[in-house]
Amino acid sequence: MTGFGRASTEAGERRLRVEIRSVNHRGLDLKIRGADTDAFLGAEIGRAVRAAVERGAVTVNMRDESAGGSAGVDEARVRAVHGALERLRQELEMEEPVGLSTVAAFMNAGAGGGLEGEALWEALRPAVDAALAELVATRQQEGRALAADIGAHRTRLVELAARLRQATAPLAEKFARRLTEKLDAFRGQPGFEPGRIAQEAALMADRLDVSEELVRLDTHLAHAGELVAASGAVGRKLDFVIQEIGRELNTIASKSQDAGVAALVIDAKAELERMREQAQNVE
Repeated sequence: MTGFGRASTEAGERRLRVEIRSVNHRGLDLKIRGADTDAFLGAEIGRAVRAAVERGAVTVNMRDESAGGSAGVDEARVRAVHGALERLRQELEMEEPVGLSTVAAFMNAGAGGGLEGEALWEALRPAVDAALAELVATRQQEGRALAADIGAHRTRLVELAARLRQATAPLAEKFARRLTEKLDAFRGQPGFEPGRIAQEAALMADRLDVSEELVRLDTHLAHAGELVAASGAVGRKLDFVIQEIGRELNTIASKSQDAGVAALVIDAKAELERMREQAQNVE
């Protein structure tokens, strides 16, 4: 699911902005970007994100909003840093001149106002929590729209399942009638066994019986409806139920051996694929 959240906070002498974005992904793919990120900070941000999000490609960006950050150039600070580095270069008798890239590297290294590790995390925590709250709110808004769309596809599938039940009910009788019609010309001839015809009709009727598959199909569709109406993370469960619905539809088409039933199954699988595509976006 897609979403966005952002917030700012004071971190030492600097003002940092936290922006969190998410797009669709089968699992949780987390990326953390920012000059201040160290192992401790990355672990804490990761823990906070995983507590709020279970599915999606999530990117956490931290950037400096203060005068020396990306919003502008603090010329006085640039000169001060350059002067300090130049003095060190002379003291150390280094030949390589101090360039702007070196100055920028040192300024970025200090973007947290001297804070690092646990201290920097404590300063950033309110902004991370606020950005995550906004992210979750936008994802929930999208989730309601997804639920409505998936629910509409499920309703259509329920209607097609009812039509499949009607279409498959007379198949055994139709087969027996066709078999009898084809063998009428052989009645009374030597070796003709009416009992054998009845046995074959009974065996075929058993092979054509899809009542169990239809019951399971109804059960899976009901479960899908419960998941769509439920709160919390249901995406993976919905993926599994959709997979089971597809399995039952394939079995019904294979066992029925009927053009009318096959057409209904094709319509149902088209609806199921649309449902599957949307379910990939669900938390």
